[in-house]
Amino acid sequence: MTGFLGTKATFAQDVSLVGSIVVAIAMTIGAYLVVRGYYTAHRWVQTGAVAANLILVFGVMIPSLLSVTPDENLNLPTAAFVAMPAHEVVGTVAMLFGVYVVLVGNRWLPVRWRFNNYKPFMRLAFALYLVATIVGVVVYWLIHT
Repeated sequence: MTGFLGTKATFAQDVSLVGSIVVAIAMTIGAYLVVRGYYTAHRWVQTGAVAANLILVFGVMIPSLLSVTPDENLNLPTAAFVAMPAHEVVGTVAMLFGVYVVLVGNRWLPVRWRFNNYKPFMRLAFALYLVATIVGVVVYWLIHT
């Protein structure tokens, strides 16, 4: 099925790109909320963004990656061979770390697994998500335009 963004991407790949950008925007809104002192709203926005990201990763990104045939990789630009693994590594770290931060922030983990100083952990998780999103956009552009 062809995509809706006018590139060579499939519908699922376009959903993945748009969804990832929406998640990054939601996380940015969540960061703004905490700066303004709206901690409960921040917690729910970030929890929702991480949940949406998990749906994208497991519902769209991983199945899309598993459906690639070796022949499809033959015509990729050289930069894609650097950008794709970078996105996979940074994205995996961001996803796992982001889930951990959400679990701690919602007090869904035992006390011994929690941290007390939230700020550096949340900033790192946010930065990782933004880097993963930017590299993902680059991957999309390299492969599908």
